[in-house]
Amino acid sequence: MPGENSPGQGQSSPPLLSQNIGGLRRRSRLTRLAGELEERHGPGRAAPGAPDSLIDRAARKLAASRGDLAALDFAEKKAVLELFWRPRAPWAAQPADIEAWLRWAETDWKPRIAETRVCIALLRHFDPDNPAAGLTQDWLSGRQDLLWGRFGEFARGWSLWRGAEAVSRAAEALASGDLAFLHEAAKNAQTRTILQNSGFLVAVAEAYALRETERRGQVRWDAADLLLDFFEPAGLLGASGPAAARTRAKIAFISGLIGWAAARGDAEAKTRALKRCFRIAGDPRAGLDDWRDVPEADLAQAEKWLVEETLDTSFRIVEDLRTDDASVLAARRAFWRAHLPFITRARLVGARKAQGAAAALGAPCCALKTYLSDHCGFVLELRGPDDRKVVILELNNLAQTLFWSGDDPRAPGFDNRSYDGAALRAKSDLALSHLPPVGWTDKFAALIEKQAGIARPAREEAPPANTP
Repeated sequence: MPGENSPGQGQSSPPLLSQNIGGLRRRSRLTRLAGELEERHGPGRAAPGAPDSLIDRAARKLAASRGDLAALDFAEKKAVLELFWRPRAPWAAQPADIEAWLRWAETDWKPRIAETRVCIALLRHFDPDNPAAGLTQDWLSGRQDLLWGRFGEFARGWSLWRGAEAVSRAAEALASGDLAFLHEAAKNAQTRTILQNSGFLVAVAEAYALRETERRGQVRWDAADLLLDFFEPAGLLGASGPAAARTRAKIAFISGLIGWAAARGDAEAKTRALKRCFRIAGDPRAGLDDWRDVPEADLAQAEKWLVEETLDTSFRIVEDLRTDDASVLAARRAFWRAHLPFITRARLVGARKAQGAAAALGAPCCALKTYLSDHCGFVLELRGPDDRKVVILELNNLAQTLFWSGDDPRAPGFDNRSYDGAALRAKSDLALSHLPPVGWTDKFAALIEKQAGIARPAREEAPPANTP
């Protein structure tokens, strides 16, 4: 006889069991509904066709069964497509596994849905070095007519299943000024979503940047901003595909843009190049993490171009804070601007009030721990003709200016996000003051010449106040 708490004849199931059964039924109905919607409207989406938990479960089952697809249910078999691009434990696909799965997809997965999902995965994870790339491209080459909807039309128009060949074709068109690839992709939300942040588009970005660089006199970078738009909001470095491919694309873009702007030599080109570089790797004054693998010469050029803006922003903030006599501030501004040809990089530093002012201007500002909340200034590196250098920290409000020779290990670095004023004062053996207001420029110039071999510039001329 059933116990008092057991579900006997005529009795309802316990609440927990009823809830589980109800949940399974709801999930079953949702699964059927999702399948019906996919058949009706197509499978075109950029996200994986299965949650990570399902993909991981499929991997564990394949590892336990030594790659036997028969050990998986239908949903898990579909999820295996994602595993081709994840060469890690507990199971990594071999070419024979990929071929076996493609045979299963051809016979057991619904036509058009299977082909479209395979093509989407190829684009999202694009990696020509992965065996899955070549095998899925071959498999798709005879099935391109089955690709779904507007995305299918776009894929056929640009032969996307051809991998590297399709990358080359799209990049060549963009570099020649033909933006049809991006305009056509943007017309359809489904297609844009599939391409957005895809490994395939990372490969196109690299190939495009290399072609622009090779064109020399014809280089215009017309497609650059539109192409980078496709990586928002994550950015190029947040896209899919192999990390090495993203790094190559970043370097190709940044090196190409900086080389182009340097060859042009005008302020507009430099500004445009820097804005695009910032979209990829951020402003180096705000952090160097994404610039570390960029060629040193390119980073140095970008840093050099940013010096004048950093100096002018510092003096603008100090002027707004009203901490210094106008004549002293004008003399300081004139003195350091005269040394612009020798300043290789600069960082804006500020205490609480100065940081707020910098934020309002949209200027990167390193935090400064100091005794006055309105302290603001800069860290500079000056390099002389014989490559000797001197590092300088200068602050407003009659603070001392600190100097370090280039080989002094105690000198402040340029990858810091914050500086401690007291610690820096303790680590500097050379400190000069702007007092008395007459004659300090001679002391500063003599020390710079001694440390870096930089003769005092002939003219020191201040720009108008509040120069942006």
